[in-house]
Amino acid sequence: IVPCHFVLDNFNCTSDATSLNDCTHTPLFQHHCTTDMHVGIGCSGTYDETATTVTTTRAIQTSTATPTTDEQTVIDVLNRHNWTDIGAVIDVTGSMSSCYAHIDQWVALSQQGKFVKYFVFFNDGDDTLNENKIIGSTGGIYSVYTNEGITKVKEILNTAKRNGGGGDIPENDIEAIIYTLSTCPTCKNIIHIADNGATPRDMILLNQVTKPIKVLVCKLGANSFVNPKLLDIAYKTGGSLHTLNMDIETLQSLKVGDTIQVGDGTYRLTVNGFVRVA
Repeated sequence: IVPCHFVLDNFNCTSDATSLNDCTHTPLFQHHCTTDMHVGIGCSGTYDETATTVTTTRAIQTSTATPTTDEQTVIDVLNRHNWTDIGAVIDVTGSMSSCYAHIDQWVALSQQGKFVKYFVFFNDGDDTLNENKIIGSTGGIYSVYTNEGITKVKEILNTAKRNGGGGDIPENDIEAIIYTLSTCPTCKNIIHIADNGATPRDMILLNQVTKPIKVLVCKLGANSFVNPKLLDIAYKTGGSLHTLNMDIETLQSLKVGDTIQVGDGTYRLTVNGFVRVA
């Protein structure tokens, strides 16, 4: 029986890579992996501790976990960037569960401040009646630091989900973002994992957001368009917008009247924000 050890982690390969030697990765045997994140390879030759390359042959085994499209969006966006000390603001209402289905992997990758440092889960008011929701104090916001461990993270996540399902479609996204900024001042990068089908009810609070917001668009179907309000959040905070296949990081270069193509949609910047024109 050959013992199983994680050898390399955080592979980053370009489209012209012809072997693993062309990819960047962690030093040998340094990793942040869990047992469901493995891939096996068969090797030829002998191992030399002073060598800088590894000769590989055939693939043997891959993880059986297959991320959903929504979950893949988050994974791919994080892997495309070198963000650290992340504060992740996550809508946990309705059908958003597929967007954070593999949250245990995020925690495993978040050692020493890398990737997600702080989670904020919001449910739009803990099942408060819609007519009683007050902009700026709707509530239903829960937080936990990654270094408290996956058990605690999942406990807080499940509490947020159990205590509120959202009610009406609009959510308290901006309130949750402001909460994150005030409770985690050391979070360097704020990502907002947003429901594309739910327009934030509290856009009026956006001028209180003091850091750029990186909006990760979730629940974006194959034939659907990005919610213009999510573009507004990214643009007005000096942030960016990200989908499974796109990173839009130049929004601040746009002037009123300019248009931008985002997926299948064309959007025009107006004095009041973005509108879809095609």
